[in-house]
Amino acid sequence: MEALIEKNNELIRNSEARIRTLVETIPLGLLITTTAGAIESASPACLQYFGCTYGDLHGRNVRDLFIFDDSSVPDLGSLVSQRARDVMARRRDGSQFPASVRVGSFAGTSPGLLIVVEDVTAKHELEQMKQEFLSMMTHDLRTPLTSIKCFLELIVEGVYEARQDELKKRSKSIGNDTGRLINMITSMLNLHKLESGRLQLSVEVIAVQSLVNQSVESVLSYAESRSIALEVRLPAETILVSADESYTVQVLVNLLSNAIKFSPKGSTVTVFANFTNDFVKLMVSDNGRGIPKEFQSRLFNRFEQARLSDSRVEGGSGLGLAISKAIVEEQGGTIGVESEPGQGCNFWFTMRREMPD
Repeated sequence: MEALIEKNNELIRNSEARIRTLVETIPLGLLITTTAGAIESASPACLQYFGCTYGDLHGRNVRDLFIFDDSSVPDLGSLVSQRARDVMARRRDGSQFPASVRVGSFAGTSPGLLIVVEDVTAKHELEQMKQEFLSMMTHDLRTPLTSIKCFLELIVEGVYEARQDELKKRSKSIGNDTGRLINMITSMLNLHKLESGRLQLSVEVIAVQSLVNQSVESVLSYAESRSIALEVRLPAETILVSADESYTVQVLVNLLSNAIKFSPKGSTVTVFANFTNDFVKLMVSDNGRGIPKEFQSRLFNRFEQARLSDSRVEGGSGLGLAISKAIVEEQGGTIGVESEPGQGCNFWFTMRREMPD
């Protein structure tokens, strides 16, 4: 009998240990309260959310932690078994954060409530960034589409029948608008494919000089139109890398285009490289206005550029750097920026180096 009791006690202890481990590691806050809302227990995640100790919470009413709409929540029991509710939560220092709260019944020594709390700050920030991104994209798409529509209407009305030179000039401008629309749509599709793992890269051994030459040739007319000089500083020896040629050129063209876009007229954009036995680091340097330190770590995030940059004014989609980051990382490299406000930017990315046979 004693052996059986001891075995049962051991099972109970193991069960308690598993439950304790689960409660301590689950990335959600858990509160156990009385039916009136007095806090009896709190999980470590919950203490972290509210920036306090267990002693700070024990005995307090849970309504002190959350801002409920009393008109719709007469008592906490009315929330049992309902879907999660978004509310604002109060930390110990008085600051607030958005939280998702779900209330359930808890059967302990006496009836109580189990309140599951999730900090949804990141979710709210992402949603806000998405809204800002969509707002920017709506603007960027509507403007050229409106121009194309108006141009076609004028052609139908015969406005350009006796003005062929103006028709050719206007057609070229509309062609540029159409190209920009295609580029924005292609950028969104490519980013989606990269992030979902459905974009297959064709990695091969290629010379850095070839990648740079192709990229510079692609942006040469754009640089000339903005009176920007392009300078290439590469080693005389052939440097080989392992990369997808087409997509790597796309990354470099994006960095060059951005550098040209934000450089003052008459300045120079430079491409140069550093390398070790394992990696090659390609850099694009400009003399533009630079980027504040607090923005640099967020610059490559999806949706973030709609908030951080003035690409709307410059006519960009705000997706180029996010796509570039995805391509570079898919090839095993890294990408970044070094900049001081008013002193230009150095955008760079790395590729795996291949040694010649």
